[in-house]
Amino acid sequence: METRFQPTNETPLAALTIGQFKELIVTMVQPQQNIQSQKEPFPETFGKKECSQLTGYAVNTINKMICEKAIPFYKKNARVIFKKNEIESWLLSNRVQTVEEFIELKENQLSNGRNKK
Repeated sequence: METRFQPTNETPLAALTIGQFKELIVTMVQPQQNIQSQKEPFPETFGKKECSQLTGYAVNTINKMICEKAIPFYKKNARVIFKKNEIESWLLSNRVQTVEEFIELKENQLSNGRNKK
């Protein structure tokens, strides 16, 4: 009869066998995978609350951006609707160059300027 390994807070990590360590990792990872698989996919159109979850901005900030027309949205009667792909594009629209990209751009500009003379 095989006994199941039950670690305690006093069990030293160095004292575990590889099999016990693998079993411990599996028991820790499986609940996380179950939580992720239970999440339903994000809808294609959604309201302010879902937009807040997707962007990480507070609902009040979403409202402010709507008033300033700083975020892409649709309005039907009094309901505000967002499209997932538009919000994702809007979030990723202002990419900042890395230092390496900036240096490469300036070096190319400098070398092109020398070639024109």
